[in-house]
Amino acid sequence: MLLGHNKTKKTLSLTAQLANSHKSLQKKTLKILMVFSRLNDFKHEIYDGFMNEMEGKATVDLYIHQFSTQNAFHFEKVIKEKISQYDYFAFMLHANCPNEDFLKIINSIPTGKLILLEKRNEFIRGNYACVYQDFEQDIYEALFKAKESIMKYNTINCIIQEHYANAYFVIEGVKKFAKENQLQCNIYSEVAESTIRSKEAYLILSERYLAETLVCCQHKKIKVGQDIGIVSYNETPIKEILSGGITVVSTDHFQLGKNAADLILSGKKEHIRNPFLFIQRNSL
Repeated sequence: MLLGHNKTKKTLSLTAQLANSHKSLQKKTLKILMVFSRLNDFKHEIYDGFMNEMEGKATVDLYIHQFSTQNAFHFEKVIKEKISQYDYFAFMLHANCPNEDFLKIINSIPTGKLILLEKRNEFIRGNYACVYQDFEQDIYEALFKAKESIMKYNTINCIIQEHYANAYFVIEGVKKFAKENQLQCNIYSEVAESTIRSKEAYLILSERYLAETLVCCQHKKIKVGQDIGIVSYNETPIKEILSGGITVVSTDHFQLGKNAADLILSGKKEHIRNPFLFIQRNSL
């Protein structure tokens, strides 16, 4: 009995030590390295959300690195140099880029220091933290929320750039929605006058394709929101006023950053699915 009691005390003591260790880590200013493959408006929002939550609690450095086979050696050198300098490494990996060399480098980072943003990766070993998008389920659920408006049209078209990293998953979500609701579904990788038709709805995944579609509607005298339905992917401020308001489906980029910061501050090694929004405006 005494032996069991001592064992329990030791277990409790170890738990307390771990808790105190995390508390002491929080008391000192954390050092965090955020690694992005490139910068754009959406990544700025993620960064802003992260910094908003981290205010006064961490020093955050941003490192931009193009993930390519040619850059793997330089990336490995940078990580080796910095691995003891930072408490956490927050990676936002381009889905098509991390090859075997990059995965090996990322797997060399202790999982207690690692957090992935936007996408989970089955080749990253261990119990790491992650805030992710479920691209297929997100788009399916968003279209389901828009179902009443979409069903005014007889077809749903997806205009998506061929090189888009998560194209397969988005397309599968669109196809699933179309099949369940007995809608014809077409997938296009470019905008042409022949593909823009009245009585059809369009999910558009690029800002350029959105602009080209709106220009095409002007040329053909097609009224957006009446003759044709448009849903754009990813929210930007201009879409609130463009053509009387563009309906949007979008992950909450600011919240993604906040969620990542919360995981670090709490010390949790969870995988959190980020909120995905449907914003109804006049274009649908």
